[in-house]
Amino acid sequence: MLLKKNRIKKNADFESVYRFGKAFFCGKIAIKAKENGLAVLRVGVSVGLNFSKKSVDRNRIKRQIRAFFRQNLEKIKTGWDIVAIVQKGWDKKVNPRKEFAEILVKNGLLKG
Repeated sequence: MLLKKNRIKKNADFESVYRFGKAFFCGKIAIKAKENGLAVLRVGVSVGLNFSKKSVDRNRIKRQIRAFFRQNLEKIKTGWDIVAIVQKGWDKKVNPRKEFAEILVKNGLLKG
């Protein structure tokens, strides 16, 4: 589980990232990122009903995304708010870790 300081929980913070953040895409996965002015990275996950009507599928993909960010927290630049969005049409059996790593590398959000 991500630590509290590394989570986006408030609706206002999500809205701020949606409204003012930069969008990065890789297939059916998107990331919205915005600098937060803090010394920590904060992550939020958004998986809507149009991804799947079954909550089991939505919760599974959310767990996989959170696990990716938890395992790679020290590799990602601090001072950002990141919202991960899974769009309609994503294959539910595919693990999204490779795609998220590709997006982060391609857009310079990884350290080093």
